[in-house]
Amino acid sequence: MSEKLSRQQIYDRIRATSRDQFILEEMQRLGFWESPAAPSVSETLIKRGATIQQELNSLLAQDRKYANREAMMKDMRKARMKAAKEKREQTRQKNKQKRLDKAEHWKQLQQEQIIFLGKEVSGGLNNTNSDAYKLQQFNLPVFNTMADLAQSMQLDMARLRYLLFQRKVSRTSHYYVFELPKKSGGKRLIAAPKKQLKYLQQWLLNTVLNPLPVGDAVHGFTRHRSIVTNALPHVNKDIVINVDLKDFFPTISYQRVKGLFQKLGYSEQLATIFALISTQAETKEVEMDGVRYYVQRGARRLPQGSPASPAISNLIAYRLDKKIKGLANQLGFTYTRYADDLSFSGSKEVEQNISRFLYFLKKIITSEGFTIHPDKTHIMRSGNRQMVTGIVVNEKTGIQRSRLRRFRALLHNILVNGWRDQQWGKAVHLINAIEGYIQYINMVNPLKAQQFKNDLDAIISKHGRPIVNKETTVTPVIEKKEVVQPQPSEPEEDKTKPNPVDWWNIFPS
Repeated sequence: MSEKLSRQQIYDRIRATSRDQFILEEMQRLGFWESPAAPSVSETLIKRGATIQQELNSLLAQDRKYANREAMMKDMRKARMKAAKEKREQTRQKNKQKRLDKAEHWKQLQQEQIIFLGKEVSGGLNNTNSDAYKLQQFNLPVFNTMADLAQSMQLDMARLRYLLFQRKVSRTSHYYVFELPKKSGGKRLIAAPKKQLKYLQQWLLNTVLNPLPVGDAVHGFTRHRSIVTNALPHVNKDIVINVDLKDFFPTISYQRVKGLFQKLGYSEQLATIFALISTQAETKEVEMDGVRYYVQRGARRLPQGSPASPAISNLIAYRLDKKIKGLANQLGFTYTRYADDLSFSGSKEVEQNISRFLYFLKKIITSEGFTIHPDKTHIMRSGNRQMVTGIVVNEKTGIQRSRLRRFRALLHNILVNGWRDQQWGKAVHLINAIEGYIQYINMVNPLKAQQFKNDLDAIISKHGRPIVNKETTVTPVIEKKEVVQPQPSEPEEDKTKPNPVDWWNIFPS
């Protein structure tokens, strides 16, 4: 039995088609209208009329809607808002995926590369091409990737980035900064690296700097040479001239150090990293709201206190030494250099060339970016005491007799009266100063040094060793977060070093 339609259902079907179409469908459903194989004309007309009526109803509805301008605009806005919302959602999802991909890519880069170390030093970090052929010529290691460098340093990338990041204002400092008195008066600013940075500087010294040769005139901070070897070429000369370079280490800027490593063949990326390891910007401690800040006050320069600074200064000064040696040979002088102390000597015949020599010497030093200390140029003739880096060179190498007498008197006084109220120069710890001076004497005169060593042993046997007052030490306690890295072993001397003459055009001025 067929389901009976409600009045509302009948109205809805008539409204959706037409009255005739509804009657036709109901008569066919109830069996009163049996359609032949081909529809009759009247049936086709009824169905076609119903279709036309539906289209007409739709057109009339649109006409009614568009007749009302506000309703039409509302529908259009809804359509646009719907489309815009869908587009925004698509864009949001797309941007979210981009951020996720970028974060993942950055995370990967952080593990494999160093691409930013501060605004003023990161410009060349994307230049990773080193000159492997030139590096091999100088027996220097080649690092193809940052992973190779980090593995050689035995550091992860995050720790390396932390130690090298350049900040104008920071809450941490990688240096202990203090002052030491100079023998000539005044104070010398020392910036001693903390353990982690010192480890990197020691690695740089052993891995990159020590394999490089220095000029024949250099006797400071290089193996098998000392103040004694620096003084020997000037023994028993008629004329001895000492010249001092003012602010030798601080004169060597970050740019010059970076240029040195690039000239050696390292990429700008590696040169930047090596220069950041070995230079330091002067900072000032500022406390605000109970928090200590370190504010950078100047450009990065070579610090006094770094184990890598002496070797770098010798390499930077290579062209300076070459030019000065050429001038000295031309005018009949012998030349040696110990750090910032330049020493010259010659026979009586060179005395007429002194003024000319000093004039051109100043020009060479200025052209190479250094400055002569105006108060530390001394000309010593054979009739007077001649000294080179603290060693007397009149007839043979020796130490000032007056100073040795004072030292002998000090040891005798300590033996008789004990350690109390005794002093040697400006030394903070007397026992350390005495042992250091005996070692200094040993370099020049081992026999005399042994006599003083016996005197010191007698003092210690009678009075014991003095207690060093830890409160007077200049080195602060290392932060607890410092991680002690394994110290790199010092390489054996390389007998296949390149000839220093081949280095003439390498070093930046």
